[in-house]
Amino acid sequence: MQDEPRYQITYTLTKWDYAAMARALTRRPWHRSIVTMILWLLSVWCLLVLFTDLYNPVTVINAVAESSSWLWLPACLLVVAFFSLATHWLSWGASFLYYRQIASADAIITVGLNDDAIRVSSDVADSTVPWATVKRIIREKDYLMLPISKREAFILPRRSFENQKHFEDAFHYANEKISAGPVGAG
Repeated sequence: MQDEPRYQITYTLTKWDYAAMARALTRRPWHRSIVTMILWLLSVWCLLVLFTDLYNPVTVINAVAESSSWLWLPACLLVVAFFSLATHWLSWGASFLYYRQIASADAIITVGLNDDAIRVSSDVADSTVPWATVKRIIREKDYLMLPISKREAFILPRRSFENQKHFEDAFHYANEKISAGPVGAG
């Protein structure tokens, strides 16, 4: 028996929706980005030691400063910092290039939230996913996202809700379902 959805929205998936999902799914906490950057810098340091046999950082810095092509090191360090701290923005930009290749590009999507599952239907496919599949909820200014993997999420744009209160209520409802865990889904 299929229950009537407690919340149901219909919207057309846009490239901006897809980009917001890509950015949200790849965003990492700052501390994790900093650790990644430190690991990259240690890797660069190890390569410098390997190729120069200089272990003293002051000696390496002096050697690089005296070199005629000393700009490559700061440029490499900036690239490392950028790739470590801004991966979610890179994913955001790349998603615009990839958008036309996904089957659901510009599809009209209907998402229904009820007590036992999330039901999604579109011109492309219909699916029913139990709440236990969703591990968290991502709330942004204009979106609610229910990730089901590292690369996929159900997107619930604010514009598709009747009003702000409906958006807030859907967030709280989804949050309760996710917090309840597998026991609440069965």
